Amino acid sequence: MNRQTIGYALVFVFGLMAALQTALAIRYNLFFLLIAGLFALSAYLIWYHVSGLMERRVRQGAATGGQTGPRGGFGAGPREQRFREARRGPSGNAGGTDWTRRAPTSTEGPTPREAYQILDLGTDADDAEIRKAYREKVKSVHPDTADGDEEEFKRVTNAYERLTEQ
Repeated sequence: MNRQTIGYALVFVFGLMAALQTALAIRYNLFFLLIAGLFALSAYLIWYHVSGLMERRVRQGAATGGQTGPRGGFGAGPREQRFREARRGPSGNAGGTDWTRRAPTSTEGPTPREAYQILDLGTDADDAEIRKAYREKVKSVHPDTADGDEEEFKRVTNAYERLTEQ
């Protein structure tokens, strides 16, 4: 017996139990109607999975970035527009939080050669040496230290990310 046959058999059994509980609710007590609803919901969810509709819906959502319907909702409007508006301060200038920041792509940031120079490493350094050099460099340039520099910290971090993404 394959999985699909077992799945449809479960749908039949749960549907039958829902019908039986509904009949008991009509005859004896409405409490059985709650149980019937749970059996019916279970039968529907099993059918939704076995029929392949759930898989298609998940794959469609993954292909469209999780968006399955038209954009909008509460505070309707394109998401990017709302984020741009959120970044603007009370006077309308861009003084707020930058919601559109993203991780650097392989075309952004320092080249691998520049990254080795920033971390004071040779091009033959292995992962352990890169990690050690990064940690030492971060200790001196971290913004929370007395002589820390935020821009230098970002440069060191970008260099480390460049060397570890390969």
